[in-house]
Amino acid sequence: MKISLLFIVCLFRGVLGRPGSIYGGTMLLSLLKPFWNFRRHTSMSLNPPMCLVGKTYPYKSINVTTFGLMRSYTAVLTGYSMKETRSGMKANKGTLYGWNSKVKPQRNGKITFLFYSDFKMPKPVKGESAEFCCHLYSPPLKIGPSVRNALGTEADDPSRNFGSDEKLDQILRKESNTKSKKITSCCFLVHG
Repeated sequence: MKISLLFIVCLFRGVLGRPGSIYGGTMLLSLLKPFWNFRRHTSMSLNPPMCLVGKTYPYKSINVTTFGLMRSYTAVLTGYSMKETRSGMKANKGTLYGWNSKVKPQRNGKITFLFYSDFKMPKPVKGESAEFCCHLYSPPLKIGPSVRNALGTEADDPSRNFGSDEKLDQILRKESNTKSKKITSCCFLVHG
């Protein structure tokens, strides 16, 4: 009994005696708080966020499920303009097709959401595919004047076309007046 107790004390001292030890800190936190989530405290590079996109018929908002994100974020859906899609000349995305102001993941880092604030994604041409991207910004964005003008308009309205995803990104961050950054993008194809 004394030997095993001595071993536990030495082990505990070893954990506390190495403040720089990743493994020691992890073991100690796991012992003190059983619901402690290692994934929550690791960097994005160790556990990159993932997403899954589901399409439902009749034609309505897509379902996006994200995994591995613990912070609230804004979801922005972009794609090619209808003019580019019809002409076959696709330079860059940058047309705003959906907006969800604030998505709050569950404790396990998983959430499924719709673009309930705004969704005007055009139907792809029959027999062809259209590419879209869901960009996630954290902390959540505030709606600026350019986005406010675009929300609620038809899919082919010129106010939805920002020229490119890069230009839209600059406008969103500038007009939002927050320290929000794009944390990831989820791109997918919709088949006509």
